Amino acid sequence: MRSSLASHFTDRFGTLTALRALDLAYLVVLPPILLLLKAPMLLFTLFVGILLLTGKKGTPSTLSLTALLGIAAVFFSLYGAFNFAGLSRLKLFVELMVYLLLLAVALQRLTREINFYLIVSPMLLLALSLFFFDSVWMLGYVVFEIFILLWIILAYRMRASAAESLRMTGMLFGLSLPWVVLLFLFFPRISFEHASYGFRGDELRRTGHDGRMYLDNHALLVPSERIVMEVGFGRTVPDDSQLYFRGSVLYLDRGTRWEPLPEKTPRAFQPARRPSLPPSDTLSEFVAYKVSLYPTGKRWFYLLDLPVESPEGTLIDADFQTTLDKPIDEPQHYEAGSALRYRYGSGTTQAVLRIASEADPAVNPKSAAVARQIRRHFPRADERLAAARNFFRDRNLTYTLRPEPLDLNRTADSFLFDRRKGYCVHFAAAFTTFARLCGLPARIVTGYRADRANSVKNYLAVKERDAHAWTEVYIGKHWQRIDPTRTAKFIDEESLRLLRHHGILGDSRLTKINLYLLYLKYRVETWILNYSHFRQMQLLERLGQHPGFALKFAGAFLLLILVSIVTVVRLRRPPCPDESVCLIKPLLKRLEKRGFVRREGETLHRFLRRCRETCRNAEELDAVDTLYHRIRYGGERELLPDLRREIKLFLRRK
Repeated sequence: MRSSLASHFTDRFGTLTALRALDLAYLVVLPPILLLLKAPMLLFTLFVGILLLTGKKGTPSTLSLTALLGIAAVFFSLYGAFNFAGLSRLKLFVELMVYLLLLAVALQRLTREINFYLIVSPMLLLALSLFFFDSVWMLGYVVFEIFILLWIILAYRMRASAAESLRMTGMLFGLSLPWVVLLFLFFPRISFEHASYGFRGDELRRTGHDGRMYLDNHALLVPSERIVMEVGFGRTVPDDSQLYFRGSVLYLDRGTRWEPLPEKTPRAFQPARRPSLPPSDTLSEFVAYKVSLYPTGKRWFYLLDLPVESPEGTLIDADFQTTLDKPIDEPQHYEAGSALRYRYGSGTTQAVLRIASEADPAVNPKSAAVARQIRRHFPRADERLAAARNFFRDRNLTYTLRPEPLDLNRTADSFLFDRRKGYCVHFAAAFTTFARLCGLPARIVTGYRADRANSVKNYLAVKERDAHAWTEVYIGKHWQRIDPTRTAKFIDEESLRLLRHHGILGDSRLTKINLYLLYLKYRVETWILNYSHFRQMQLLERLGQHPGFALKFAGAFLLLILVSIVTVVRLRRPPCPDESVCLIKPLLKRLEKRGFVRREGETLHRFLRRCRETCRNAEELDAVDTLYHRIRYGGERELLPDLRREIKLFLRRK
């Protein structure tokens, strides 16, 4: 039995028209939902769509079959998660609600009868989709959804044309803009800190460091423009020489790969959670920043060297490696602080230094022979380090993205004396080994070296192709960063072509446009999608402490009100069916002010004739009367400028 609301809806507009309107509403709200459906539920939705397109009637047998298939689709879509622990997770629970709602809507739609639930379900599906999608693109699509749904409602209520209902929809949207902004500012989003949801498009895994560095065919090399993380600095983006984002630290040379320090190695600082941090000797040039890290499937967080503040809930060890307890399968948004100039490592234990000094001269005899000469001629550690760097520069090494395989039984010798070609992992591995042969403790750090060319204002995009490896050498009782890749003197032609193909070399206008779009997306995500109570307090505090910012904020809000008023005023005027009608309206208003009111049923010709008898500007009215009727009924559109001129002459005279 239909509800009174549904009866009013169908009686007034007709069942077929109402069903078409609801179908349009479902077509608008379903695309985001389809992205999260599991395969069984997606097939069920396709099955129902085919039934509707073929005009299949909702007979008892059809409805029974659809119900059975729907229940089976729900079961197999969530198979393996049907337990109390699984249903306690917000995402899974809402997903179950979406499936059940789709099943109910499908059964009701097949009956071709409208009830209250079929009318409100589009808005329910729109609201539920917000639990799964949290992105700029979804924000824009939600605005589009609300606009179209409002347009559908107004079209039925007004029984007007599409253009007229669109005009009214735009006017209501314009009126709502200032109120929406006010409500947004004073009622921030609820933060589901432990909920598991996020934009599905951002769940695509990026490459990440897994605590090892390979030198064989597993070596990490991804010349991709895909964003790994976005960083917003408090002020300006630091120089390129300081944009090293620390990931994993490696000590053990296994020939084909480098691995981290053994867990049982004695350390001066045991892994701890924030706010505990490893000790540092000197720190200066502090920067604060916010990071949006996309899923990598690994546990490592990336912080700018050297972190002085780690994200809450992370684990940090003596080497300033920052990790999470579980793999990063969803976007992470965190705040951190770092010192761009620092000195640390005086508390490094002898056990760690011993492992960082392990190098077998017999494995790389050529490198060992050169290292012995350096040790003989340069007794001081800093001199040996300078000699090692000079030796790498003198080898005329070539940076290439397609290196020939190294001899994995003697990787340093193979790289320095035979191949002389490679990318960051080969440079870092060879330099670390060579430094150890020179008597200098050394280790490898993997992470990202960002490029300031990928920045706009205080925004920095870090891409997959920025993955990097470098060396840290223990000298003067502290760890010093050395980037051996910078010792390369050449880059081969094939690598140049690859880098240009992937947009890494060269700067185009399109690249800059993309960068500005990324910056805009980041700002929207930061201040709209992630607008929480904390952000609200930050905004209010800044308004109170910075009068200049408060004036800009007030000016922006007043501009928004002005835009809203202009939009409403422009849309409030219905479009004229004919340009000649639009031109003559101001003249009729002027005559009305003078006391000449058009009578009911009176033609324009008779009205103007009556006005000429007592009006002083009769000659202009004669010309307007003649020109208007020739244009309106004679089709002489070329006379429009003459009509416009005569009307202006009449309006100018008192």
